Amino acid sequence: MARRKRKDEEPDWVPPEFDEVAFMRKEIENAKIAVVVVAWAAIGAIVGLILYTYVHPAAGFLLGLATFGGLYFLLPVLGLPIHGYKKRDWFNRFGTYFFCWLAFFILALNPPFGDHTPPSIQFEAAASYTSAGLAEPGIRSIYCVPASAATTVSVGVGGNNTLYVLFRATDNVAVQNVTVRAEPGTGPVDLTPTDVSLSISACSNSANNTRYPSGTYAVKMPASGFPVTFTVTATDRVGLSSTAWFRVAPL
Repeated sequence: MARRKRKDEEPDWVPPEFDEVAFMRKEIENAKIAVVVVAWAAIGAIVGLILYTYVHPAAGFLLGLATFGGLYFLLPVLGLPIHGYKKRDWFNRFGTYFFCWLAFFILALNPPFGDHTPPSIQFEAAASYTSAGLAEPGIRSIYCVPASAATTVSVGVGGNNTLYVLFRATDNVAVQNVTVRAEPGTGPVDLTPTDVSLSISACSNSANNTRYPSGTYAVKMPASGFPVTFTVTATDRVGLSSTAWFRVAPL
């Protein structure tokens, strides 16, 4: 018959005594390390931004991430022990570093901190009309032929004496300068674009009271010397530029 266990017998396993001081010390160390990891991620983002800008985008991304390895040397210098760290601990720290670094890196690449995107150019339309002194065409007074970059569009000229071209130049911050060069058979000529943003469209084949979107420009020149190639260059405030062209031929 089995012996009945007495109530006053000692249990076979005794839980270890909870060391509150050691636990608090460890938590404080972990909090300090977390702060250092976040700050180091900001430094890594700066390193990545410099390499992205002056060396190569891939170098900025890869070496910016590789900066994480510096924590192995930095933490002991700051008096934060890592001798008991296991692979899991380093993996957790890298996860914190990666997401913080990525957030800082993306912020640094975009306005207001950085601008690495060149302007965008879209050709909208081409038309011809008769003018006195190259005056602007009236509201919905000309027929516009849709145009796109690196193509040739055919425009009916008839007895008209002026070519009219619409295009857009936009940027993620602001376009600083826009230049237009026309190259008819008689030789190249530089044109001065006019900002017609938000003006009511001059195209008769547009809806009533349609307004040009922001960043829309217009240029005009004598309708002669066909075909005419129009080349637009847009530059933003940090010097990034884009160039696009299209050609106009008589219908």
